[in-house]
Amino acid sequence: MRLLGHPLHPLLVHFPIAFWVAGTACDVLALLGLEDAWHYGNLLLIAGTICAIPAMIAGFVDLAQQRPAAVSTANRHALLMGASWTVYLAAVIVRNDQWLPKQDPDLFSLCLSITGLAIMALGGWYGAQLVYHHGAGVRPLSTDE
Repeated sequence: MRLLGHPLHPLLVHFPIAFWVAGTACDVLALLGLEDAWHYGNLLLIAGTICAIPAMIAGFVDLAQQRPAAVSTANRHALLMGASWTVYLAAVIVRNDQWLPKQDPDLFSLCLSITGLAIMALGGWYGAQLVYHHGAGVRPLSTDE
């Protein structure tokens, strides 16, 4: 899937990654005693979970267009990133009570955030393999350039 000639999936993934990393950092800071970090972490995790949806849709469109040699790596990337999204969604559900965030940080939600981050990092490594090893989303240069 492309926008103005550029792959859309790589453009979109930066947003959930940034939100989830910052949200997980806020969770750690909240458990270390920094006031308000828990609230900001909650907002960041929600934003990341929502922003990941269009990124995943664009990724699935790209998945259908992968070269045969890249399909195994693309499937691993998609599975891990989907698992990361699911873990972050669970963290959002656990830390909220009827759409209102719980006031105090809890260890279980922090563990979910850290697990989501670890899975996302591994999935991102496979995404990098798709680009740098398999050339996914990269147009071959013409001989005229």
